[in-house]
Parts: sequence; C-alpha cells; structure tokens
Amino acid sequence: MSVGCEGLLRSAHGHRRGKTDGLRFPLPRAVPGHLGSAGERAERARLAAGLQKVPLRPPWAGYVHVHVKMDLVYGLVWLLTVLLEGISGQGVYAPPTVRIVHSGLACNIEEERYSERVYTIREGETLELTCLVTGHPRPQIRWTKTAGSASDRFQDSSVFNETLRITNIQRHQGGRYYCKAENGLGSPAIKSIRVDVYYLDDPVVTVHQSIGEAKEQFYYERTVFLRCVANSNPPVRYSWRRGQEVLLQGSDKGVEIYEPFFTQGETKILKLKNLRPQDYANYSCIASVRNVCNIPDKMVSFRLSNKTASPSIKLLVDDPIVVNPGEAITLVCVTTGGEPVPSLTWVRSFGTLPEKTVLNGGTLTIPAITSEDAGTYSCIANNNVGNPAKKSTNIIVRVPPNLTVPQEKSPLVTREGDTIELQCQVTGKPKPIILWSRADKEVAMPDGSMQMESYDGTLRIVNVSREMSGMYRCQTSQYNGFNVKPREALVQLIVQYPPAVEPAFLEIRQGQDRSVTMSCRVLRAYPIRVLTYEWRLGNKLLRMGQFDSQEYTEYPVKSLSNENYGVYNCSIINEAGAGRCSFLVTGKAYAPEFYYDTYNPVWQNRHRVYSYSLQWTQMNPDAVDRIVAYRLGIRQAGQQRWWEQEIKINGNIQKGELITYNLTELIKPEAYEVRLTPLTKFGEGDSTIRVIKYSAPVNPHLREFHCGFEDGNICLFTQDDTDNFDWTKQSTATRNTKYTPNTGPNADRSGSKEGFYMYIETSRPRLEGEKARLLSPVFSIAPKNPYGPTNTAYCFSFFYHMYGQHIGVLNVYLRLKGQTTIENPLWSSSGNKGQRWNEAHVNIYPITSFQLIFEGIRGPGIEGDIAIDDVSIAEGECAKQDLTTKNSVDGAVGILVHIWLFPVIVLISILSPRR
Repeated sequence: MSVGCEGLLRSAHGHRRGKTDGLRFPLPRAVPGHLGSAGERAERARLAAGLQKVPLRPPWAGYVHVHVKMDLVYGLVWLLTVLLEGISGQGVYAPPTVRIVHSGLACNIEEERYSERVYTIREGETLELTCLVTGHPRPQIRWTKTAGSASDRFQDSSVFNETLRITNIQRHQGGRYYCKAENGLGSPAIKSIRVDVYYLDDPVVTVHQSIGEAKEQFYYERTVFLRCVANSNPPVRYSWRRGQEVLLQGSDKGVEIYEPFFTQGETKILKLKNLRPQDYANYSCIASVRNVCNIPDKMVSFRLSNKTASPSIKLLVDDPIVVNPGEAITLVCVTTGGEPVPSLTWVRSFGTLPEKTVLNGGTLTIPAITSEDAGTYSCIANNNVGNPAKKSTNIIVRVPPNLTVPQEKSPLVTREGDTIELQCQVTGKPKPIILWSRADKEVAMPDGSMQMESYDGTLRIVNVSREMSGMYRCQTSQYNGFNVKPREALVQLIVQYPPAVEPAFLEIRQGQDRSVTMSCRVLRAYPIRVLTYEWRLGNKLLRMGQFDSQEYTEYPVKSLSNENYGVYNCSIINEAGAGRCSFLVTGKAYAPEFYYDTYNPVWQNRHRVYSYSLQWTQMNPDAVDRIVAYRLGIRQAGQQRWWEQEIKINGNIQKGELITYNLTELIKPEAYEVRLTPLTKFGEGDSTIRVIKYSAPVNPHLREFHCGFEDGNICLFTQDDTDNFDWTKQSTATRNTKYTPNTGPNADRSGSKEGFYMYIETSRPRLEGEKARLLSPVFSIAPKNPYGPTNTAYCFSFFYHMYGQHIGVLNVYLRLKGQTTIENPLWSSSGNKGQRWNEAHVNIYPITSFQLIFEGIRGPGIEGDIAIDDVSIAEGECAKQDLTTKNSVDGAVGILVHIWLFPVIVLISILSPRR
C-alpha cells in the first residue's frame, strides 16, 4: 500500500488523535506521574540540557510496515513536527517537594499549629529522621538545626544525607531541625520538625539555717530551709517526706512548702519553723516528671539533726608557696567543722589540675612541679548545708631571673627638661626587684640616693638635667630566692641641652656718639659639633655665623645714636635649642638716690604749712650724657594727681655730690610722695620715689612736736640702756626679706611702704617678758606764772600697730624732771588688735619738764611685733569733737578716761575697734 504526501501530512498534523487515513499508530502521551522507561527518561534529560541534538526515535516506528515514497521536504516537515511536540509538551521536569518521616524511639509526636510537628524523645535514645523528596532533576538535600536564636550546623557542616541519625541524643541537641531540598527549579522546599529531649537529673538538697531573736532570754528561734533542685524536661514535680510521712502544705503547722516566685517549677523549699524535736529526722525529696518517656522518679535524702552545720576548713600551707622547679609540693586541706561530714575537692583557678596530680582526700600532691603548674589552687568543702567553704593558696614556681635591654633603649637620647624612662626587661618568678645605680661615676641618683628600686624594671626620671648623662646599671636583687649571681645590664643616657651662655642679661648705659662692644660666651652645650649664632636688635637680624674653635662671639657698635639703643639678643643654637645673651643698651641716666640723713629737714615751720629740705645724690653721673635737669613730681599721700616741675642743673654732677632742693608750702601734717627723674639729651632717665612726712622740730619751750621717724636722728628719741633690747627703725620697703609673716605693719601709718616707723622685733633670740624702751627728748614747758601756778595742757597722741597671735604689751609712761626713778603710767594696751593702725590721745598737765617713754614687752612667741608712728605733742587739750570725727572715719570708738595723778593730771582717750 502506498501513502501519498497528503496522507503523510495528515498523519503529521493529526497524530494526537492516533490515526491517519485509516492507519492507527500507538502515539505516546504525557501522562501525569508516568515518566516512561529509564532510557526514555535519560534521553529526555539530555535533550532538555541541550547535550543531545539527535531526535528521539518514535516508539511506534517498529509497527509501521509501509513502504512510502515521499518527497524529502515532507519528510523533514514530519520529523520537525514530532520534535517540536516533544519539547513544547508538559515533560517530566518538576520542582522539589519534601516531607519528614521519623523512626526510632519516640515518646510522642504532636501536630501543633498547622504544620508544626513536635517529636519527643528521651535523653540517651537514638534520633532518626528521614527527609523524603520528589522532583526532577534529583533535588539536593541539606539538614540544618536552630536552637533558640542561635543557628548552628552539625559539626560546622551541613548533613547532606536523606536520613539524619543521632545516637545517644543529649539535651542540648534538642531544637528545630530543617530539611531543605533544591534542584534549581522554583524555590527550595523546606520542612521542619521540633525535637524535644526529655530528661530528669538527680535532685540535690541544700540546707540553710537562720536564728531569730532571743525570747525571754531562754532560747533562740531556729528555722531551717531545705531546698530541693533538679534539672528536668518537662518541668519536675516535687514531694517531700519526713521518714515515711508525706508532707503536704497545711498538714503540719511547723512545716511550710513553697516555690520561690523567681524559680517557679525549678525549686521546692521545705521550711521548718521554730524547730521541734520531731523535726530532727530523715527528709526525702522526690522529683518526678510523671513517668514521661518512661523516666522514673528520683529521690534524695538528708538527715537533719541538732548538729547540722555548714562546712569550715583550713589549709595547712603558707600563702603564697614559692618553690623551685622539680620539687614536689603537697597541699593539705582539713575540715574544722560541718555536719554531715563535708566532701573535699581541689580546683585550679585557670584550667584543670595537672595530670600528674595525686589526690588523697583533702591532700593534693604535685610531684616534680614545673612553671606550667603555677597558679591558684583552691580547696572546696561542701555538705549541702549553707554555702561551700573555700580556701586558696597561690603556688609560685621560681624562674631564674634574666635582664635584657631593648635594642632601641640604649643609648637613649633625650633633651634637658624632658621626662625619660630607662628600661631593663626583667623575667623570672617571683619577679625580682631591680636596683638602679650610676655605673660611670660615684654620684647620687636623681632622688638623691645612691640606689633606686624598680618593680617593673623601669627607671622614670622627671625633668632630666645635663648632669644626669652617663651610664646607668640595672641589676637584680636576691628577692626571688635563687642563689645566683645578680644579673645586670647597662643603659647609656645622653642628655642634649641648649648652650649655657653668659651674660644672661647685662645693662649697658652709654652716652651718644660713644662705642660699645657686646660679647656672648658659651659655657657648655651638648651636642657641640654644630653651634651657630645670631645677633638681633629687636626683630632685626644683624649678624649670623658658625662657631669654629672660639667660645664666644662679639658684636661692636662704633657710635651710639638713638637708632642703636635697644635690646640686643645673641642666640647660640644647637640641636637641643638656643641659649640667649641679652644686652640692654640705653642712654638713660641712672636713678637718683635720696638722702635720708638730713638733720631736721623741716627748715621752716609756720602755723599751717611747712617746708622740707629734699636732698639726693646721682648714681653714676658720668655713665651717660650730662644731666641737664630733673623732673620733680609731688603729690599728697592718697591722691592721684602729680604736680610736676623741672629743676635745672648747671654744669656736670660729680659722683657723691649732695644736691639740695627746698619744697615749700606743704600742708601740715600731711605726707607727700616725691618723684625725681633725671633728664639728658637722650630723654628721661630712671625715676625714684620717696615719702616725706611732717615732723615738728625739737622745741626747748614746747609749743608743738611731731615725729614720723623719717630723719636719721629719729627726732632725738634714744634707747634706754636699762632694757633688754632696742626699738628698730623700719620701713616696709627696706625690711629684711626673711621677716616673720603674720605680724607687724605692711605700711607706715600713712599707708606708704617707703615711710618709716619704730617697732620691736620679737623673733629669736628674744624671750617672753623681755622689754624694749624708747625715750623721747626732754620737753620744757612754759615759764611759771608769777602770780600763781597755772597748769598748761598738752594733747599727746600717737599711732600704734599691734598685730599677731603672740602680741605682748605696749605701755606709755610719763617721767617728770627730778623724778628719774618714778614713772607715771599714762596708757597701756595688750593683745592682737588686727592688721591696722590705731590712734591714742592722752591729755597731760605737766608742771615741770617731762619725758615720754614707750615700753614694748615681748609676748609668748615670734608673731608679736609692736610698732608706733607719728608721735605728736600739741599745746592745748585734745579736742573731743575732732577725736570723735576722726574715730568715726577709722571705725573706732573714743573713750575718755580722767585720771588724776600727783603732780600731773592725765586725761586718756583710748581707741578700740568696733564690734
């Protein structure tokens, strides 16, 4: 039978119906779940992967026995049609699916919340889970597990077997297990199952006791807590027995059973309140998980007696224990208390006990100890009553000492003024103390000793100086117990410092048109290999260069002018810094020097004004140009404004020549500041200032007397030859720099630090009670009235200063003519009056010539200086109104006291501080 091309085409397009013009062919169909023979599956897989380009041989080809003559084109069309149908049809490729099945000894399997599965197994059994997968190509399988929030792998790698098998499963291996399958088609398939491992540990009973307050002084309440704890899964249930009696809550008033709120389900406490005789018995705690997974109940017993007590121990060893390598060491721990008898165990603070350790009860022995065995060893006693007792000791295994100096630490180069650390690295156990000393010279260490100790091998030197350069020796002490020669090492310290030069500062005063040469000399420097110098006037560079072999550099100025005056700086420089010589070149005249020994400088004395004879000399008048004038400035004490005028000078002033100028129209009794400035063609020179005070001249027929102790003869006051020591003339500006603080005035009465006063110095060798007496001149009073006696009144006043914690007494006496051995007390004061001047006024009525005596008596210590200033005697009584006005300004209270003494009447006014 022959078939035409048309029939062939019909068969090609209609082969799904399995027929062509009456001929039936057994055509293949894609049946779900039917994958064909193994050969066909392989062919289809190779075709899908593009590895096989030969079309499949139709399975029905053996059934067609027709010899057909066909056109080549129609044949190719038929073959292409068959091939396209095989590719575009449903085929055998499928994404993976997965499900988990189990085998082995499972206690229970529960379905929770849809697909969640829980597999319960007893600890120690074998877990076996199988992951069943489908899909083509064959999916890859991987098992993983998560526990809580932490993910872990099985021994850091995934399990790629279909079956997961864990023998002797432990509690920590519980968790959720995932099976993941993927073959590259679609999303991976994942299923999980939760494995819950059940277990019950042996319960542990611990006992705690408490003692209450005394009742009626006969006995103490004693309460015992028995605490039962067992680790389990699922949660454990506890029950208590006393002997064979089951204890329940409420069954016995002396028994209370409860669970602490913070350990619910994990701890059971049996409380025995106010112990009774029947409470001393055997107690059993039964822990149960209700036979889940066939886990049996577990029980622990404890016998409570009146001797039950927590453990106590002691170590029969020293702490620390220092041994040599290779020695055997034995640690002995004994119990000193505890009921039941405590068990003793030894532990090591870091790591386990050495393998060679021999334990025999509380005795620990380490034969042939090594440095690796060093550490802290602790003996622990436990009898489940109270807290365990623990005692520790530290074992130190000696290591011979060794000293080394880091390569970069010697020689050590530093600069003067720095802080430096010399290092010797020390090893050894115990670590020996390091002794530092100078190796190159027998000189002291920086702290003044010949040897310094260091516990870490470091010698720290603060503010290094050039004298510290040299070799330092570090050596070990015998501290670590080895009888070996001390190890030692050397460290070299090199201190660089800038050049030391002279002069550091020099003032040169020269007149104009004269020459001057300045020289700056190097005393010492390190390093000295590179030294350069620079000369500058202000910021202007004058000269620079380098030293060769000379030790100094000079700079000359041939002719001085105003442009050449100023500060010249010579800097000599090395790597460590610079040393500087400074020269102040100036044409300023030196300051004048006031002459204080003028006899009675008040040369004119009128009712309201006075004149003052001012005298001075000129320091080094020939050093600069001729002084042509002085500028005189004067101002009243306490005022701000200066009044100035020029005093012309004719001719040259000779060295030591005394120059006099009279100051007139000065107001009584005010003090003045005087400023004197020399003038040359260069300009102003240096000024000097002094204070002048009014002091009345000695008047044989007394009308008025004032003394501020400014002149050299201190107003004819004299020292008493019968006293123990003298009064001293003093000013704040000229007092000794080693004066005693916290006593004495800080200025004279007018507030000037230049003004003078008289005071007693109470420093050593003065003793308590010693006296200094100052005698005034002898004053004559007005002639006696021929018609009868009339008493002339005088106002006697003075300022006194009594400041210091050791102030003694200030007395004032009146001595009358003809009564040389009788002294009438006028005024007295004692004790600390504060850091201020006080004023005293006394009305006196002498009938004959008289003399005033100031007596200062030393107090109990050196802070007892007493001073007086501005002593005045004026004819007429003291004005009460003036006294009150003055006191109100000074913040003092005036007190008038009438004292009648024969043959003189005295009226005293005492000034005291307000309170």
